[in-house]
Amino acid sequence: MFHTIASIHTGVRPLLAALCAGVMTIALAPAAAASGNVVFRSHETLKDSHIEQEEHGDEWCPEVSFLVRWDGRVTITETGIARGGGELEYFSFHVSAEDTFTNVESGASFRSVNTFNGRDQKLTLNADGTLTVEFMDRFSSKLFASDGKLVGLDAGTVAGTLVIDLGDPEDPEDDTVLSETITRDHGTRTFGERDFCEDVLEFLG
Repeated sequence: MFHTIASIHTGVRPLLAALCAGVMTIALAPAAAASGNVVFRSHETLKDSHIEQEEHGDEWCPEVSFLVRWDGRVTITETGIARGGGELEYFSFHVSAEDTFTNVESGASFRSVNTFNGRDQKLTLNADGTLTVEFMDRFSSKLFASDGKLVGLDAGTVAGTLVIDLGDPEDPEDDTVLSETITRDHGTRTFGERDFCEDVLEFLG
């Protein structure tokens, strides 16, 4: 069985890493590996909170003179479905996350709300033992000011191809992404025009 856990694409990994110290609850529902069967399903929620200046040190927005608390919550649902006679597992996941930044002194806050859906479209087991994964991801990130007004939006669709070195096919933990090629990237991007530290001063100052 070849498990494509490596197809959690690079855009999601920083989000998950930021919350890895939080609380996690997981429910697994394994099934037989016949083609079309759900062989893996998990649902987990992670939470974390910290003072930004204490967590990141002096390099975090040095122009901000007040303490800022970050509260984060992310919910992740993952599913693996056996196809191709049960030999390959097609992976899909849904991520929803919310980040809230609060001025500890005044209580003013602003937040971002993010959703991410990824799905393996086609898996090809290559003669050299690598796996080619054709994927499609859909995402939405919304930034809300302290008055609740929407001030930033990133949303769209990304499709591409991963080549993965499976290592030991029975051990998904040793999978390594050898290359990633983006073949389609459509959508709206406004976050790149914003400066996070300026947002902190504007919304929380």
